[in-house]
Amino acid sequence: MRSPQSAGRLVGILLLVHLATGLMTPYIILRPLNEPLTFPGNDPTHAALVRLAVMLLFIGGAIPIAISVKARPLFRQHIPALALWLIAFAVANFVMQCSENAAWMSMFTLSQQHATAAAADAAVYTIVGASVRSYWKWVHYTHLLVMVSWMFLFFVALWRAALVPRVLAGLGLLTTLMQITGITLPQFIPYPAPPMTVMGVPLAFVYVATAVWLIVKGFKPQINADSRG
Repeated sequence: MRSPQSAGRLVGILLLVHLATGLMTPYIILRPLNEPLTFPGNDPTHAALVRLAVMLLFIGGAIPIAISVKARPLFRQHIPALALWLIAFAVANFVMQCSENAAWMSMFTLSQQHATAAAADAAVYTIVGASVRSYWKWVHYTHLLVMVSWMFLFFVALWRAALVPRVLAGLGLLTTLMQITGITLPQFIPYPAPPMTVMGVPLAFVYVATAVWLIVKGFKPQINADSRG
């Protein structure tokens, strides 16, 4: 087994890869696809970008599994049940990511078909397009709930095992809860919430800060006695 420092550094690198491939870059690339009837899906450049983004999402979906497995030996020493839940949520996240990727590709295929359809079929494609996008929306927010729940459990594990400074783990808990209550849950249970950027952006900064701290310091080799609670 690697030392806590080297294991932590690897987890820190994986966190940055997760941020790039599963949380940010692909969604920036795929954002125009949210309007499938106007997206130029038959343009080779756009088609290549869509496929690249979806492949990045597959990689991003697998990263939480790698993180959970890599950190499990340390988490298991102090919080064995939580270590198993972390892996379970990571696997669920990957399954939901695959479902969302299928929805992305459905919108992409629809955009290609719409571009070559006869004008008389425009009304049909408008109805189908709305249905496909609605399906993607609910898969996306369900996936988002699972993914951020995994992130919440990850910060809980870091807090309980005292593997990073408590203030950093605490900020992770706070910002994941902000994301869940301010972005995801209002989609399912409508209630007033601050702007999405206000509730979601802080988590990105804390995620990066945690990754950088782990890359520089690794996991703490000494576990405080009060963290075994």
